[in-house]
Amino acid sequence: MEQARALFPAIGEEDGATRAVAELERLVEKAWSAEGTTMLRHYLGYALATRAVEVRRMLGPGGVVIVEGIADRILALDTCDSELDDFAVALKRRNRAREPRTGQRAVPAFAALLLVFGVVPLVAGGLLGSGPLVSVGVLLSVVLLCAFAWLLRTTGAHRGVRRPAHLSTGR
Repeated sequence: MEQARALFPAIGEEDGATRAVAELERLVEKAWSAEGTTMLRHYLGYALATRAVEVRRMLGPGGVVIVEGIADRILALDTCDSELDDFAVALKRRNRAREPRTGQRAVPAFAALLLVFGVVPLVAGGLLGSGPLVSVGVLLSVVLLCAFAWLLRTTGAHRGVRRPAHLSTGR
């Protein structure tokens, strides 16, 4: 137990959390009593929480998979510490909340582009009786709609769109 407690003063240093997690995992495997194992798992949970913060600071949004894995490990420790469990759940929730937003900014941008470069030339060409202007409007509208569909598909933003109930049930 004294070895585990000695790890925490250096946990805030660079890679301190990583070293603490590795050492605490080793100590948990060698624990002699159930009480010792429980206490070491509790320490390990807090070291993992510090590691998650460290990963997020170093990798930013790119560390989502690693942070979720750490959150799963914290929950698997079953420490009965509600604050630690809440922290792990919040880590997972925060990462899930970011996922669907990938294409949300594209919708207004493409709507504006479609309006300015597609609809306006089409309407203006129709009102002025200009065939080439109508043709350019139609061509740009089709290209922008195709680009928008491709963007939604590649970013996965189309998954956030819900189908009406009568289409999703098959009736």
